[in-house]
Amino acid sequence: MHTGEIADIAQYLSGGEVLLTAATGLGGAKADRRRYIRELGEVGVACVIIELVRSLREAPPEMVEEAAKHELVLVTLEREVPFVAVTHQAHTLLVSSAHVSLERAIAIDDALSALILEGAALPAVLDLMAERLNNPVILEDGARRVVGYGRAAGSVAPLLRSWQGHSRQGHAYDRGAAVQQAHEPHRCTWTTITVRGETWGRLHVLEVDSPLDDVARLTLGRAAASIALYLMAERDAALSDAAEHSLIGGLAFAEGFNGQEFLARASGLGVDLDETPDDPDGRGHRVSALRDALRAARWPAVVGSLDGRVTAVATGRPPGQLAEAMETVVAELDGGPLSGAHIGVSRPCRASQLPQAEAEATAAHRLGPSASAGPVHFYDELVLYRLLSPLTAGPTLANFVGGELGPLIEHDDQHRGELLRTLDAYLQANGNKILTAQTLHLQRRSVYYRLERIEQLLGRSLDEPEQRARLYVALRAHEMLGGSTTVQSAR
Repeated sequence: MHTGEIADIAQYLSGGEVLLTAATGLGGAKADRRRYIRELGEVGVACVIIELVRSLREAPPEMVEEAAKHELVLVTLEREVPFVAVTHQAHTLLVSSAHVSLERAIAIDDALSALILEGAALPAVLDLMAERLNNPVILEDGARRVVGYGRAAGSVAPLLRSWQGHSRQGHAYDRGAAVQQAHEPHRCTWTTITVRGETWGRLHVLEVDSPLDDVARLTLGRAAASIALYLMAERDAALSDAAEHSLIGGLAFAEGFNGQEFLARASGLGVDLDETPDDPDGRGHRVSALRDALRAARWPAVVGSLDGRVTAVATGRPPGQLAEAMETVVAELDGGPLSGAHIGVSRPCRASQLPQAEAEATAAHRLGPSASAGPVHFYDELVLYRLLSPLTAGPTLANFVGGELGPLIEHDDQHRGELLRTLDAYLQANGNKILTAQTLHLQRRSVYYRLERIEQLLGRSLDEPEQRARLYVALRAHEMLGGSTTVQSAR
């Protein structure tokens, strides 16, 4: 709150203030009084209180009209008021309120720190924070997957279902502020979590059960440091994996199990389980089809279903014969339940190394179609993916993808666009626009328009070899973080 009588006082204000004035410096011209209110409105003054004693006897219509245009609150006082006493009382209240908010934030942070030192799991820490702030608290990693959350009064299921959309909208980073705000689609206060100098993820407090206030902002800033220290302890090196294990572990407790919340939590982790399979009873047929194909190829194997995919463990074959044997199997599958399927193959291994082989086969099955044509994909051929794979556990790869492809990902999410797919096709075609159009089944002018839009959003040229290399690697990394989906039928 300030007092002032000069006509050009707006240049000394920064917004949000209450201005007390007796209007002695305005003069009698209507244009001057209108300009006075307009300038105050433009700088964001919250309220003007005019004492109608010395210079004015009523609020001039032009001042009222201009205040309405700028949504500026205009208050008139009909008797003399000691401005010094008013500002003193106001500032006392403001300082007292800020002190109370700070004390509450410190108390919450002390409670969080005590919980962390006691060895509590991260969900308990977030639950306490949500309870004290009376609003949901959500922690996401660099790939925008929800790895932990705390609930307040209501359910967080609707938030988790739409989390990717919320996280990508209105969260532009402002380097000038540690704690920031977003207003769409849900109002929230958020801050980044930095671990060892790298952005690990973000912590959000969403306005659901009560209005966000200074306590939430102050608490968030302090809690971010506490959670970063928790992460540095490396008790959960891959927190997103721990979140999935926790989700699956909840299946054992039938009494407190909630099916809809399970699906919502899966959505927050970037896995959509809501889709109903076209053939809910077809898994057995798919297993039988692969078993029959392996037998027809005289290839001893055991076949079953693992994580929703048809999986086989077969005896080793020499490298030269392996590709030929796989072609025989694929030919046998043609026309049956696994027709059109693609297969991921691990490196040969000992029996003790089968868990690692399963991971390799999964990687080849998921990522192979992007690396090579044909239905069979060998892990040995995924050289680039194998180089990137160790980086998926921390924030490094997600930060790289966000830095290289962030504007395109956000555009496609908001507009259901296909700029990422277009860029990938263009790079796979080695910059050949005609081949790109043929691959995407588009007219050439549509491809030209999309490529121009991609360059505008990225702020760089696609003609430069170094830029193409960086973007190609970023696209493959985006896939490894779950940024693209492939129909998974067999491996």
